Amino acid sequence: MTAQETEHQATRPRPETSDVVGTVILGVVGAVAVVMGLGYGFTVEGGQVGPGFLPVLTGGFIVVAAVLELIRMFFASSSPIEGSFMETVENVEEEARAAIEEVYSGAEAPEAAAGEELDTFGRTQRQRSTAMVKIFALILAALLLIPVLGLLISLSAMTLALLIFVERRPWLTSLLATLGALAFFYLVFVQGLRVPLPTGMLGII
Repeated sequence: MTAQETEHQATRPRPETSDVVGTVILGVVGAVAVVMGLGYGFTVEGGQVGPGFLPVLTGGFIVVAAVLELIRMFFASSSPIEGSFMETVENVEEEARAAIEEVYSGAEAPEAAAGEELDTFGRTQRQRSTAMVKIFALILAALLLIPVLGLLISLSAMTLALLIFVERRPWLTSLLATLGALAFFYLVFVQGLRVPLPTGMLGII
């Protein structure tokens, strides 16, 4: 092992336990979605797309993204390559964080004044952890409701809850955004592409 490789390993930061656990849970949620989708049927007779196609596709993407994120946490370089996309992202995050700390300085934000670091969205570590728990709980609830309400209604309810209780958006704005997303997916996947989606016990959409 060369001296450069040794130095690289020594400077690689240890990932936060909460980040690792959260990513693993997200991967498990994706795997559950894949299993549920396969239960609905990935394809039907004649090789056509089945009701489980979209859940399997979405869950598979989540699993792959979670695995790649874990690899990045443990094996990626501590500093991005100069001129790379990740360097640009980190620069933007640093600028946003500095702007947020400037806005919320002093009495307006005791957490920031006490030295607690804010993320790009101006949230403390405690707020991030609380939001993560809420998100995972809502995703799990949506998956469990699919056999009853159907895929589109369950995901729409999850989106509405995320906007209101996690993102703290106004009720009317959240409702309109959710209805718009529901209409978009229904028109594109159900009416346009004719993808059969799980309709649940209600059998509405």
